[in-house]
Amino acid sequence: MAKHALEIENTKKDIKELLLKEVSVSQELLKKIFTNLLKAIGMMLYFIVLNLANCTMNQDRLIADIEVFAGVFLVVGILFLEKAYKEDKEEIFIIGVEFLVLSLHSLSIMHVITLFKYNFSLYLLTSSYIIASYFVLKAIIIYTKGRKEYLNSLSDISEIVKKEEPIKKEAKKKNKSKEKETEENKKEEKEVKEND
Repeated sequence: MAKHALEIENTKKDIKELLLKEVSVSQELLKKIFTNLLKAIGMMLYFIVLNLANCTMNQDRLIADIEVFAGVFLVVGILFLEKAYKEDKEEIFIIGVEFLVLSLHSLSIMHVITLFKYNFSLYLLTSSYIIASYFVLKAIIIYTKGRKEYLNSLSDISEIVKKEEPIKKEAKKKNKSKEKETEENKKEEKEVKEND
């Protein structure tokens, strides 16, 4: 009876540990997802502000403001890359690259519009949708990857089944004619030795 009570207590402890682990994993995942969704909203707001500025400002002032934004994004991206290099973190590196891409895109807005004769508002609207789609897709991938890692951590299969290479055994077929030849050779060698 005491043995069963001990097993029940151990099972309860295991369940509590799993629940606490799931809650902490879920909080981390939700934080990453929420951050990416906020980035998507921020990028859309940036392009909306540029669209509004296009309606209210003259062209020269708008170009100067876009260059200022691009410069700020460039500096922030470089700072993130430096931080990622020092801390050796892949997530921070990705954020830095995202800022650099946004900076390059901001710098190329006026050039692309004049070169290809695009409508400014439509181009910015399309850009905002593409960048927002990227961040939403990134959030989905983070969720899927995190959930998969969590479910794999619950599974004991990886511990049970070890990934060892199977031992390769060669099939050995004995040929009766070869056996007879070797036996005859041995007999001949014995006879030669006896005669000597």
